[in-house]
Amino acid sequence: MNRQKTIRLVGSVLLVLALAIAGYLWWRSNERHEIAVACIPHQPSFQSKPAEFQQRVRACEQRIKAGSAVTNALGELSQLYHANGYYAEASQCYQGLIRIDPSNPRWPHRFASILAGYGQLEEAMALWRRTLALAKDYLPAQIRLADAMLKYNQAAEAGKIYANILKQDAENPYALVGLARIDIEAGRWTSARDRLEAATARSNYSIGSDLLVTTCEQLGDNSRAEYIRSRFKAGGGFFDTPDPWLRELAFDCYDSFQLTLTGGVAVREGDLATAISLVERAISFEPKNGYYRIQAAGLYQQSRNNAKALQHLETATEVAPDNTDTWQHLARFLAEAGQQREAENIVAAGLTHCPDSPGLHFLRGQYRVKAGRLEEALADYKVAAAALNDDASPSLSLATVYIRLNRMPEALASLQNALAAEAEHPAALSILAIFYIDQADEPLARKWMQRVRAQPRIQPQERLQLEKAFQKTFGHEPY
Repeated sequence: MNRQKTIRLVGSVLLVLALAIAGYLWWRSNERHEIAVACIPHQPSFQSKPAEFQQRVRACEQRIKAGSAVTNALGELSQLYHANGYYAEASQCYQGLIRIDPSNPRWPHRFASILAGYGQLEEAMALWRRTLALAKDYLPAQIRLADAMLKYNQAAEAGKIYANILKQDAENPYALVGLARIDIEAGRWTSARDRLEAATARSNYSIGSDLLVTTCEQLGDNSRAEYIRSRFKAGGGFFDTPDPWLRELAFDCYDSFQLTLTGGVAVREGDLATAISLVERAISFEPKNGYYRIQAAGLYQQSRNNAKALQHLETATEVAPDNTDTWQHLARFLAEAGQQREAENIVAAGLTHCPDSPGLHFLRGQYRVKAGRLEEALADYKVAAAALNDDASPSLSLATVYIRLNRMPEALASLQNALAAEAEHPAALSILAIFYIDQADEPLARKWMQRVRAQPRIQPQERLQLEKAFQKTFGHEPY
């Protein structure tokens, strides 16, 4: 065979191969198109959604039907449905995406999160295993899979995953809590306590506190259990596993409230830029919502952009003048900036719009105390105390003014009101203890000192000073 024939033969083989590849790719493309079209959900009611959301959904559907970048179009459609609470529709999209874009780990992960929310753990675990086969180091998927296994009574397998997580992140609080749960089930209380102490320390008592209380009580350490309860109460509630692949969905969300919640999660995780973007997105949908502007102002303060924070607070009082919180936050901002006169003017303006606001009366009471106008301050504090029956601060402030005016019966009554508002409030207990010590009333001084001793929120140094005062007055220790 001469060289010319060889070239023609090779050329023919390559042409056939190219045609075969092209045919296969066309077939695959056509198959993806058919799957994507079949997975377009039936549109639910969109009456409560903005026009932009509806337009984007229709545009995605049109692109899919036209065969234009169907994977991207179906992916965007899944995010729109998922981010806005249409979970059945999002699930239908994810089923198609897993077939036409099988190498993308986000689709099974997001689908699993929906199924787990409805208690379909077995199906969710299969999807998380698929996710980790594609992205083995993605910690949120590892944590969620292990947590599901634990609920599904697969403790040994869950423990292996938690242990692997700790190899990547030695102090991961979610993995530590997971292993502690396994320890508790096995009766290893000391080991569980050690893991939970580490988890709460890493998370500022937001992860694992409830279990640590139970564990300490089981081990007989009731004082530590009570301290943890108080720290958890002061620190707030449980925070879910940080999950960037789920948080990405927020930028397709049209629910302002949900955006602000997600923004709050982002800032707790240290992602201040994302938090600001999400809250600004919420404001773009509800520009007259004063609470969203207050949240934005706080975020800008954290980012040291005080000019932007002030702009949001001033706008908040303009667009929501009947929202007492807008005036209070602006007044506090100005006072912290050293603009006391301006802060007082804002409180006065706020009271013209919200004359019964306990918060504004409380602030004006504080300003009047600073100016030495104690009788006028009493009037404001009384209004605040009558309205805020679950907040000890106004009653405590009343008590301190009464003490300065030497009106002790009224001061004692105010302190009792403070304790009725917030049981075992540390400041109220300390003031009552020192009062009866000064009065040399040993039975009542001992009674209040015992309550001081039982309150873990009172600092050790403050407690020691009260004990020294008791011993100096009565010649012996209080307990």
